[in-house]
Amino acid sequence: MIVACTYFFTRRKAKPTEQEPDVCTQPEASADIQQKEKQDEPPHTKDLCIELLKQLNCEVTTSKENENRLYLEYQGEHIVIDASNDSYFIEMWDPWWLIVPMDDLEQMSNVRKAINVTNSWGGTTVYYTIEEEQKFVLHSKRQCILPKELPNVKEYLMALLNDFFTVKKWLNEEIIVQQNKEN
Repeated sequence: MIVACTYFFTRRKAKPTEQEPDVCTQPEASADIQQKEKQDEPPHTKDLCIELLKQLNCEVTTSKENENRLYLEYQGEHIVIDASNDSYFIEMWDPWWLIVPMDDLEQMSNVRKAINVTNSWGGTTVYYTIEEEQKFVLHSKRQCILPKELPNVKEYLMALLNDFFTVKKWLNEEIIVQQNKEN
């Protein structure tokens, strides 16, 4: 009798555990199908970007020459964003935010050194162009992804935009450091 009861209870406990994998595979298969469906649809990054920028109280205009180029003002800065509905990637620029006369060689040297140091600290890159009017002009650029599935995607975009201000602050501080080294 004891052997029969032991056999009965061990078999009864074994059956549910044998069935568990069958129960688990159903939701996994469903999740795989849903993931494949998400991958098949385009990311709509440009539309998402415009919607988020409007939530951040930014007035967004589109370039007449390039429908994927967005212009906006964020906290007083003119920002340019390239975003397509076919890709998760966006490119952001903060153009023309510092101009150094080319005849001020000491200041140009300090700015160039500060750019190199600052670019090693973060994801936003500072670069310069030399304009026809003999001006040394600084710009910032950031490349990133903007997936709609990202939690807190609005805060993420806001952090990316705020990073332009952080980089300017770092650069200005580094210029002061470079000037102090010269003296």
